[in-house]
Amino acid sequence: MMESRARKRWILITRAREQGEQTARELRERGYLTLVDPVFETRRVPFSLPRPEELQAVLLTSANAAYALGRELAGLPVFTVGRGTARAVRQRGAMDVRAARGDWQSLVERIREELDPRAGALLHLSGREVRGDLVGELRQLGFTCERLVVYETVPREEIGSRTRHALSRRAVGAVLLYSPRTAATFARLIRDGGLEAGLDGVLCVCLSEAVAEEVTDLANLEIVVARERDQTALLDCLEAHMPSC
Repeated sequence: MMESRARKRWILITRAREQGEQTARELRERGYLTLVDPVFETRRVPFSLPRPEELQAVLLTSANAAYALGRELAGLPVFTVGRGTARAVRQRGAMDVRAARGDWQSLVERIREELDPRAGALLHLSGREVRGDLVGELRQLGFTCERLVVYETVPREEIGSRTRHALSRRAVGAVLLYSPRTAATFARLIRDGGLEAGLDGVLCVCLSEAVAEEVTDLANLEIVVARERDQTALLDCLEAHMPSC
């Protein structure tokens, strides 16, 4: 099966377009062919930022929110859920960036260790839907923390035509899944499109066990989980199970 997947070498990337293209570049450097087909459309929403002097730090749990930093907040310490989001934040000009270990609980722990609740408020820039209760946990620790919605993600109604064609030709070797919501949406689109047969022998590389749980009912997938919740570990997992050549 590994030899068959290696011949195909098409890696389906389901994350948001901007981050997906970045992942595709990294995969091409490793020798893979890539197909970027987000299962969500990401839309920016109107918002008003508080004054920077009222804050001691900004929190991000998704790279999709990085655009909202702007010049106003880029000078503050920025705490991110993991290294991928940290990279996106640095590209927006932030200098003091501190990454957690890929989940919101480790982000809470790092904030608890490094910040003082008396030093000012925290601002969580987020999507309309979030996983976990970051703000609630920080408030229990004595922090003043508010969440500001700066984008929303809308599930697509069907898989893209290029992906459909690739699956029908059994030309996809692997799919990368980054979040439980993305995985659940991917599974729905596959079922609704009658595309399960195209998953025969496809390697599904998941960022966590919670992600993997959303696709366990899809027939024919071989599911593996990265050792850590960050992109480097995810791509290393892919390479371990599906060499590029």
